[in-house]
Amino acid sequence: MDRYIYSIILVILSLTFLFEVSLSILNYKNRTAPIPEEVNDVYDQNDYRKWLRYSMENFRVNLIAKTISFLIIVLMFLFNGFIWVYNLIKNTTDSVYINTLLFIGIYFIIDFIIGILFSYYKRFYIEERFGFNKSTILTFVLDKLKSLILTMLIGGGLVLLLSYFYYNVKNIFNLFALAWGVIITLIILVNMVYVKFIPLFNKLSALEDGDLKDKIIEFAESVGYEVTKISVIDASKRSTKLNAFFTGMGKYKQVVLYDTLLDKMTENQIVSILAHEIGHGKKNHLIKNLLLSTVTITMYLGILLFAVKSEYLSNAFGFASPNFGFGLIIFMILISPVSILVGIITNSLSRKFEYEADHYAAIHGYEIEMKASLKVLARENYSNLKPHPFYVWLKYTHPPIASRIRAMKNNHKKN
Repeated sequence: MDRYIYSIILVILSLTFLFEVSLSILNYKNRTAPIPEEVNDVYDQNDYRKWLRYSMENFRVNLIAKTISFLIIVLMFLFNGFIWVYNLIKNTTDSVYINTLLFIGIYFIIDFIIGILFSYYKRFYIEERFGFNKSTILTFVLDKLKSLILTMLIGGGLVLLLSYFYYNVKNIFNLFALAWGVIITLIILVNMVYVKFIPLFNKLSALEDGDLKDKIIEFAESVGYEVTKISVIDASKRSTKLNAFFTGMGKYKQVVLYDTLLDKMTENQIVSILAHEIGHGKKNHLIKNLLLSTVTITMYLGILLFAVKSEYLSNAFGFASPNFGFGLIIFMILISPVSILVGIITNSLSRKFEYEADHYAAIHGYEIEMKASLKVLARENYSNLKPHPFYVWLKYTHPPIASRIRAMKNNHKKN
């Protein structure tokens, strides 16, 4: 039985990896497909050739990163690496909670170091060469240290709390309910106070008084949407890429504009993007996404409990009894193929929400500006104008730019 379970886990891990790689290759090969007519004016010939090189280099680096991560976990399984780590730390403390934290922490640190190496290469070799990077090595290092500290505090705290429940709550239903309550509460809190973490990485400043601010407030008031604060983030200290978003909930809700956006777009184009974001709010997309996340987390939590409670899984990999830390790693493997299937539904709904938000901006007088702003975003962010449809179906949370412009055009004809 143990050998069968051992083999099944390795097969799941390998098939998921091969599927992800095949999907990436399929999307990469589609780079030479004809550009849709809706966006054939985004790149000139020089920029298009530059995008092809950019796409090729990112594809190659991402493929190498995926392969190394896959090989590391396979080698850990084949050579009993997780048992070795467990034996290394089990005598350091009598606390099963600290042991669990150390077990997961060692695995996380390995993954974190690999991530830093590839992130550094992409930032200072690829992004730098194509003119996107504005970050210094010092800023990069400080960002990674801050991210590590936040992950240790929030992620480590969550692991400690869940492991406490695991070892002290015997009733499986009560264990499920407590874990579910903690995770859902954490997600809601992060959504509410996310803006409070931004100053750890970037400077937020109030949008200066002027025509743009007046237009944003005027539009928000005209559709009955309260904007408590409009901020500008100094994204240019790291990159030339553009973005804008709403963040927070309730009294913490605010508009955040990249300073790069202010330099590259007209005032009406920026307002069209904010109209799109307001469309998300008016259509209650945030609430719907939270409800969808709740359903997804409930399902994932069931898989997690199976992984950490199963004696068969632990025994198959050399553990004498169920181990919470190792169960978390098995859980991450088991949810990978499940996430692909769940993503078909969640990503489909997300793309639907994007179409609805585009339509909201269009029917409130910003159709032309919305189309133009999407093209600016695509050009400045080096977006893929022709992703493979199958890749879009599985992976894209936002529809391709051409599809969004085409949808607004078709809605306009209907109206």
